[in-house]
Amino acid sequence: MIKFFCDDNLGKLAKWLRTLGFDTRFQLDIEDGELVSVALKENRIILSRDTKLSRFKIKDKYLLIQSEKPLEQLKQVLDHFKLKIDEDLLFSRCLVCNQVLQKVEKEKIKDRLYPYVYQTQENFVYCSVCDRIYWAATHVERMTKKLSMSGII
Repeated sequence: MIKFFCDDNLGKLAKWLRTLGFDTRFQLDIEDGELVSVALKENRIILSRDTKLSRFKIKDKYLLIQSEKPLEQLKQVLDHFKLKIDEDLLFSRCLVCNQVLQKVEKEKIKDRLYPYVYQTQENFVYCSVCDRIYWAATHVERMTKKLSMSGII
C-alpha cells in the first residue's frame, strides 16, 4: 500500500489523505534532508510544493504539488498515482496523528462524551496514540459532501 509524507506546507492535504484512509505522515519544522531521509527509510512518497526538494535526486519518490487548494492537491495525488478510493477505509485514520482507529464500545467511553453525543451516537472509534475519540457527526457529512462535490468519491 502506498504511503505518503507531506511537507510542512501541506497539512490540509495530509488531513484529506488520512480521511481517505491513506497512511500519510506530516511533521512541522522538519529540515528537507531529514524529511527525505525519513521518507526513504519508511518507503514513503514525498508530497511537496517545494521545488528545492528535486535537488535530492528522488524523482520516483517525490511529487511536486501544483495547486494551493487542498482538494485540487488531493485530486492531483489520486490521479498521478492512479489511486482508487476504498470506501471501507474512509475515516479509518486519526486526522491528527495518522494512527489507524479502533472501534470502542460506547459504555467504555461514556464519561468522556457530552451527554448529547452519548444519547445520539452509537458508533465510536478511538485513537490509541493521541487519545482522541471520533464519531460520525456533521463534520463527517460536510467532509463527505466536499469530497463528493469535488468528484473524488
